[in-house]
Amino acid sequence: MSGWDLKPQGISGVLKTTGESASHLETYGKAFGEHLTSAATYAGTISADSGGGGGSGGEGGKGQGGLVALALSQWAEHASKDLQFVAARAGKSLQGVVDATTAYLNGDEEMAARAQRAALKAPKLDAPGVGG
Repeated sequence: MSGWDLKPQGISGVLKTTGESASHLETYGKAFGEHLTSAATYAGTISADSGGGGGSGGEGGKGQGGLVALALSQWAEHASKDLQFVAARAGKSLQGVVDATTAYLNGDEEMAARAQRAALKAPKLDAPGVGG
């Protein structure tokens, strides 16, 4: 393939580093969910009996969710789909690099084997008076 010059060791290093980074996505996603839940829990609510017009969030207001909690949950639903897509795309991209590199290297091996077989064949002579 003209224009291609792959370095397997370099590709392996990039795949390792990228794979390690991608493996943290699950941890980050879990922390994201926990922080959103915490934010929604402590966002409080607006109610007439909250005493002083403030929110009734915090530990005493865990049973109710206000507008902020509702907005956070709706946003989290949308954002979690995006995060799942990013994680899936990262996995498919890494696998694509592995597959493409493997195919490239297998192609190199096949071309080398073909050239070696051709070099080992007995030469054909096209001399006058030889043959039929």
